[in-house]
Amino acid sequence: FGGLLSAYDLSGDKTFLEKAQDLGERLLKAFNTPTGLPGGQVSLSSGVQSNHRWNGGSVLLAEIGTVQLEFRSLARHTGIRKYAEAAEKVYDIIHERNNVPKGLYPIYLSSKTG
Repeated sequence: FGGLLSAYDLSGDKTFLEKAQDLGERLLKAFNTPTGLPGGQVSLSSGVQSNHRWNGGSVLLAEIGTVQLEFRSLARHTGIRKYAEAAEKVYDIIHERNNVPKGLYPIYLSSKTG
């Protein structure tokens, strides 16, 4: 996803942006959770999202934190705000549901409860 956007940035070839948008639409379905936090996995064909079993069904802060870059970049290039809005909502949810001192957030989060 990020590689396609980078290739578009470097080349200006709209094919890369079109493929990134197609992939972004498919990945956006990962955000269809009770909280809006994306699942750790999403089927690109069916859109069914889930979380990894090895971490107790949670999502990793690193996973949901880094997708912000790609979705915001896609929104900027396409002019379609829904990509950035889904990504930005993640920060709001994390902040609202995790009252932590000095910005120290948990590594694992539930996409069901935040």
